[in-house]
Amino acid sequence: MADLIAFLIEHFQDFDACPAPNDLSSLLEEVGFDGVEINYALMLLEILTAEPLISAKQEFTDSLRVYTVDETDIFPPEVIDLLHFLSREQALNPSQRELVVHALLCMPPEDITVDLAKVLSLLVLWIQRSELPVLIGDELMMALHGQTVMH
Repeated sequence: MADLIAFLIEHFQDFDACPAPNDLSSLLEEVGFDGVEINYALMLLEILTAEPLISAKQEFTDSLRVYTVDETDIFPPEVIDLLHFLSREQALNPSQRELVVHALLCMPPEDITVDLAKVLSLLVLWIQRSELPVLIGDELMMALHGQTVMH
């Protein structure tokens, strides 16, 4: 999944330049991505772009996100720590964080890792054309290439 999302971000630096789902599916198949991976990516793109109440310009708040029992059963503690860190450092606003949580909940529980959370965070930021602090952006981008150091 990380490779596919990396491909999208690197080849379509502007989300608006990304082809329509049918064309994108064909392109990704031609490049050699697995059909299951393509379906997950297209599903995530649909979910993440269908949220009308989400604003990339939403103000950052000092609110505390309390995770439900279901979420804490599914998310490893490192994923919750990462989401808290990204919110605290204002890399994700509360609405963007909720989109990442929603996207993670759509994934098979055994696939949920810190790297996947980083990749999905990048996907949300890319879709919303958001800027993020350079050091945090560099760290998140490393997850796309299999090199991580942030916890």
